[in-house]
Amino acid sequence: MGRVIAGMVAGYILGSISFAYLFTLFLTGRDIREIGTRNPGAANVARNVGEKWGVLVWIADTIKGMIPMVFARNLGITNLIALTVIGLSAVFGHCYPIFMHFKGGRGAATTGGIVLFLMPILFPVVMALWFIAQKINPRSPKVLFLCTAFYFLCLFLAYGLRVNTAVFVQTAASTIILIASAFLINPELIKELKSGGHKK
Repeated sequence: MGRVIAGMVAGYILGSISFAYLFTLFLTGRDIREIGTRNPGAANVARNVGEKWGVLVWIADTIKGMIPMVFARNLGITNLIALTVIGLSAVFGHCYPIFMHFKGGRGAATTGGIVLFLMPILFPVVMALWFIAQKINPRSPKVLFLCTAFYFLCLFLAYGLRVNTAVFVQTAASTIILIASAFLINPELIKELKSGGHKK
């Protein structure tokens, strides 16, 4: 338990490092929180600083979701739920960074790092579904439900059939935790889904 708590603390501190803020400040001398949507995330950087910089921020944010989990596994923590919680501490740090008055991004890329670490086979599927949802309507409950259902089907095919039922149950549980945490960490997502039947 002590190692898990230490991993969560380290994950939160690492997650609090805003690469969107640092890249934008270094490249333009401006504060990303005062540009565009004012969101310190990769999408805002891509739109207002440059697409390649947005991609680099996305990659950096993804990696920072993986790093605390890598260290935790090297310390002997192998339980997927514990590793998921440690990864989520980095997501929480990204969304509520201690270095930026607890106002950060939404944590999509950092959450992607957790998926890449725990379920690397499904990472391309998650990326594809994310872009499809963004293209159609990311605020639509129907789109979210269909993407989630397809993901769980792929999860079963990749781990339930190819590996074993126990691994599928653990990865499915980790996925449910990630989905629930997304709404807990970003409560405005619920409001967006309730009012998001039509693309804006």
